[in-house]
Amino acid sequence: MYKKLLSSFILSLLPVVSMAASFNGLYQTIDDETNKPKSIVALYKYMEGDDMELAGRIVALYDTEGNISETLSNPTRIADKVSGAPKMVGLDIIWDMEWEDDDNRYEDGKIMDPKSGKVYSSVIWQDTPNVLNVRGKIGPFGRTQKWNVMDVSTLPSELQNLDTSGWKPVIIK
Repeated sequence: MYKKLLSSFILSLLPVVSMAASFNGLYQTIDDETNKPKSIVALYKYMEGDDMELAGRIVALYDTEGNISETLSNPTRIADKVSGAPKMVGLDIIWDMEWEDDDNRYEDGKIMDPKSGKVYSSVIWQDTPNVLNVRGKIGPFGRTQKWNVMDVSTLPSELQNLDTSGWKPVIIK
């Protein structure tokens, strides 16, 4: 009896662990105009000071037929509206996303449109298991895209074994 009571008391003193969703993984983005696959983005967590934050990097691009045409090992297309004109594949387009327990979503971060180079505030949440809602916004106005969870086994081997553990976003402003 006393052991149970003591155990319960000790457990009640332990700090509450954040229930941050694990959105780490690969997601297929869909082109708003053509409704065809556009890119694959790797969402990954990284430490920023004392905080664990979420970022996203383009790791593959699709061609007009819907086939993966570029990966990290063979990037060619340029993000010419982004400062320094970097390659699109390898470009960090999401950064500084912080988990908000109360809202059950990532927010207070930034998202960049690599086509225009414009940076927006961002919110990321999930309503259904295989779809991520990614919203870029200015104030109350914005646009939400649906990103599909990728089945890694269908991807090129380079993407199947992607190790993001040492990644930290390179923010181009």
